[in-house]
Parts: sequence; structure tokens; C-alpha cells
Amino acid sequence: MAYTYPITQIALDYPTTEEALDMAAIAVEAGFDWLEIGTPLITCQGLAPIGAMVRAFPDMPVIADYKTMDSGFKNVQRTKDQGGHLMTVCANASDATVRSAIDEGKKLGIDVVVDTIGAKDQPGRARQCWEWGADFIYLHYSADERRADDSRDTTPWLPGVLEVVPGPVGIATFGVEDAVCAAKMGAEYFVIGHPLTDGDDPLGELTRYVDEVKSNYRPRG
Repeated sequence: MAYTYPITQIALDYPTTEEALDMAAIAVEAGFDWLEIGTPLITCQGLAPIGAMVRAFPDMPVIADYKTMDSGFKNVQRTKDQGGHLMTVCANASDATVRSAIDEGKKLGIDVVVDTIGAKDQPGRARQCWEWGADFIYLHYSADERRADDSRDTTPWLPGVLEVVPGPVGIATFGVEDAVCAAKMGAEYFVIGHPLTDGDDPLGELTRYVDEVKSNYRPRG
């Protein structure tokens, strides 16, 4: 698929499909570009939410966030079967798993996002996965790490990865502030979920997020 940057992605990390569909409608109204079937939703409901989201929002790219650690090619096939458009594989998976996902994605027309969650050498692994043909590199400071130290976010990893990956780099964010910082640095896509969706005014917060990312985005080069 051809994309226009910056891209904003809503993480739908809910236990039920109904909750995810409700928040997806709010995110679409706010101007988000991609809808993510979050890992908790897949864990609780299996593959069905992918198809449900595609049917409910046929004009929106839907990404399945499996955090794949094995059988990469199978999760690409499952995404295709459900009508999804993108899927995730962990950079910390074996080389064979990452490459099987990328190769199968090329065959089936599913874009593969490599998630660097937990990777020790973020730039090195990101570059390697990009050279294998990953469609996107996604920098991800995990929720558990954030709980342990809420003063940190993903942005410190961004400059080193942008130096070695010429293609689109995404970033997990925890609010408007770090998203704006990443947009000014040249990241191409931006992911947000519960930090904004759990508040009293998710539509207002998400609309502001989209507006701030798009107005502060500075393309690389």
C-alpha cells in the first residue's frame, strides 16, 4: 500500500471487540489513519476482531499487533485471511521468524511492521530488519517498562535508528508531548492508546493528538 506521512495509529487494547469498535469510531472521527487490533484484544478474542474491524471501517488500514515471536509467515497468512492490511513481528524473534514474516508479506501484500520492543541494540537490529525488507520499523518502549520508570519514553532511541533506517520509522508514544518531539525529529508514524483513550474526553484528546502530530511533523531530508 502507498501511504502519506505522518501516520497516526490508535492502539485498541481492549478485552472485547465491542469496546474496540466503539473506540475505533471515536479515533476515526478524530482523524486517525490506522486502526490497531491490540495484543490484548487478540489474546482475548482471537482473530475475529481483525475481520470485524475491517468490515466496520472498510476504508481504514487495519494492523494486527500479534507481537509475533514464532511462525511469522502464519500470522501474515492469518492477517490476509481476515482482510487485514498490516501485522507485527518482534525484532527480538529469531532471524528466521522475522524473515519468514517479511517474505510472506511480500507474497500476500501484507505490510510487515517490525516492533523493537525489548531489543538491546535498537539501531543495529532495526537496520538489519530493514535490509531484509521490513516495511516499517516501530520503536517501542513497553508498557511494563513505563510502569517501572514513567520518566522515560521511546524518543531517545529515535535519532540512532533514523540514521540507519532510510524507510518509515514509527514510535510508541505516551501523550502529545513525546509525539510532538518525535514528529519534529522526523518519525513517520505515531501510536497512542490508553494514555489518551482512558480519559473523560477521548475524542478531544485524540483530535488534539492528531492535530499536534500533523502540524509539527518535519519530514527527513
